[in-house]
Amino acid sequence: MIPHAQSLFILLPLLRASADRHVIPMERPPDLLPSNPFFIPQSNPAQVPEWTPPPPTASPPPNSLPIFGENPAAPVLLPFGAETTRTEQYAAPGVAMTAVAAPPAPLLFPPPFMFPTATLAPPLVPFTVQPMSANPRATTMKPINIDPEAIMGVPEIIQHWGYPVEEHQVVTSDGYILTLHRIPHGKKNANSSAVRPVVFLQHGLLCTSSIWLLNLPHQSAGFVFADQGFDVWLGNMRGNIYSKEHVALSSESNDFWKFSWEEMAEHDLPAMIDYVLNETEQTSLYYVGHSQGTLTMLAKLSKDQEFAPKIRKFFSLAPVSRMSHVKGLFFYLGQIYEQFNLVYKLFGDNEFLSNNIFTRLLTDIICDKSVNNPLCENFIFSVSGPNSNQFNTSRIGIYLAHNPAGTSSRNMLHFAQMVHTKRMASFDRGKEANIRWYGKSVPPEYNLTNVHCDTYLFYSDYDWLANAADVEQFLIPTLPRTSVKFARKLEEFNHNDFLWGLRARKEIYDPITNIIKIDSRRLSIQRNIHAYFKTRPSLNKTLDDVASKFNNSLELD
Repeated sequence: MIPHAQSLFILLPLLRASADRHVIPMERPPDLLPSNPFFIPQSNPAQVPEWTPPPPTASPPPNSLPIFGENPAAPVLLPFGAETTRTEQYAAPGVAMTAVAAPPAPLLFPPPFMFPTATLAPPLVPFTVQPMSANPRATTMKPINIDPEAIMGVPEIIQHWGYPVEEHQVVTSDGYILTLHRIPHGKKNANSSAVRPVVFLQHGLLCTSSIWLLNLPHQSAGFVFADQGFDVWLGNMRGNIYSKEHVALSSESNDFWKFSWEEMAEHDLPAMIDYVLNETEQTSLYYVGHSQGTLTMLAKLSKDQEFAPKIRKFFSLAPVSRMSHVKGLFFYLGQIYEQFNLVYKLFGDNEFLSNNIFTRLLTDIICDKSVNNPLCENFIFSVSGPNSNQFNTSRIGIYLAHNPAGTSSRNMLHFAQMVHTKRMASFDRGKEANIRWYGKSVPPEYNLTNVHCDTYLFYSDYDWLANAADVEQFLIPTLPRTSVKFARKLEEFNHNDFLWGLRARKEIYDPITNIIKIDSRRLSIQRNIHAYFKTRPSLNKTLDDVASKFNNSLELD
């Protein structure tokens, strides 16, 4: 319970602040088109018919199949706060589910045997999900009437939509075992023999590779890039539910959790990138990072000049560097830094907000089965920024089912230090330890003038975590002018909209696709030129001239 105590100590004051509408004013997000209104059970790939308004509630027909075995009145565990009646919106057409629950227990965190039970009327078609690979979330208690993607792991989600999937594991230089997910091609380009551009997607804080896949395929970056002919790899940093193993340490050990984003940059990124390049037999790849995924890449590029050539282009979504202008919950995290640091010293290194029964129960308490109450609305948007009217509320159950997915308490403390000190610096270990580690009492800042890589920045005023002021006043002026190819300020994109916003494809993914296609075409021509002149030594002197002409004819927009 110590890790949970740490999480509660940090979360409760933040939640109390987020509940105050005068502190963090929010608007109710509009109800948008349901993403999967009539899921057809046991279909693979998934089928989503054209949406029509949900049918009226109807009693189940006689002799219909029960949910569990042959007993139509099987008891089902439900989370606290279950309403006495409810209608399933996303079941098969004509299906209605009614729950009659015992009164909610008065305790905040009661033992499992006090969970209320309910009797559910059987649906028209029983729906089950058979795991197709190891799913770290498969044992989590779930209500029966949810979108099936909410209880799938990443491989299952990819296969659910009819895409090929591979799962790889790589060991870092300090012994952590990381999981990579791969979509080698899209639905319609499986037979292409051409060398595919490799696109590596890296998630942000408290997330997993799932964040690139949680909308419909035409809206999700992982599927969009695969359908454009790219070889898509999705990384998982140490500490999330897909990367909780070590060659020698148990995840139950405090020593396992002695890391922050600094170790991710130093060990995880090179291990994953080198593995992908070796598997694909390529020398460089296209990196797309979000939030913490941009911070770790900036840190790595600033310290390791030999690593830079492996990154063909760096697409930075909601880039995090110096955190001087954050708002919302992360602002309050900086405000309670001293208390957080005291708790950290008291309890030591532990897991923070893993995707488990504890966080599911906490989510149920916060949201009370709905996004209609102020606490839930504010909790969802108080990290990312205000509602931008492009948030698909029908997918919220899927988003919350996969996030948060865990990190270390040290990593959270490191972010709190960044907000508190307004510096992008190494982890502050205390004055004496800093002198031993860094040779000075104050941890050194990262020197971003050493970042020599083609960088494309996508940011927004609506983003409360990667605030536009920090990007414009610190990041852009600090990076070398030759490295920043463009910085695009998007209108009304909060921190989550870069992943799940309804305009994300048009304003982010499609421009990235065009840049990659043009650049990969240029790279292919250069390879062909080199191959041609290698066979004709007498013509080698003209190689540079010919390559230059081709490059000039393929200038980017």
